[in-house]
Amino acid sequence: MSASGAFVARNAKAVVSAIGGIINVLAVSAALFQFAPPQYAGVGTALLAVMEALRSTNVWIIRNEPAIAATVDKLAAAEAA
Repeated sequence: MSASGAFVARNAKAVVSAIGGIINVLAVSAALFQFAPPQYAGVGTALLAVMEALRSTNVWIIRNEPAIAATVDKLAAAEAA
């Protein structure tokens, strides 16, 4: 597999997670602003958006853990030299 193909394969789940998160935030926000008082709907939407961003970041970190560990090891070896 080429380097660009490996990059896309490694990050595809994070992109799908982010897209799903955006759809989720939009759907829940529409429901909240329709049925909840405005001050609570805004807070609920903001909290959900933060949670979805954290979820997508977590997926990205898990999928890229080997690459992150290799970079950290490389930097540690460079510092030790």
